[in-house]
Amino acid sequence: MEVVAYLHNADLLLEDEQGVVVIGGSHYVLSLGDQVFFQQAIDQQAKLYQVKISFACADHAMLHEDEVQMKFEGCRDDFQNYINNTTVH
Repeated sequence: MEVVAYLHNADLLLEDEQGVVVIGGSHYVLSLGDQVFFQQAIDQQAKLYQVKISFACADHAMLHEDEVQMKFEGCRDDFQNYINNTTVH
């Protein structure tokens, strides 16, 4: 999935042809265009996942392992509801 936007609280929006995901907690500073590949769940209840990251600034030359927390997964319409429910108005 590709990093396509920055969200509140340092969360990131990832997108691919199957939908969108909001993540947080990466040990790396991710930028727009970076790729995140979900490998496996580390803690299903906490939604903590092992991922591999490919940085656009390095021309996607290497993969780096990390852990991220998935905060949302779904389609664009459901994402808008998530934003409306989690944003302070």
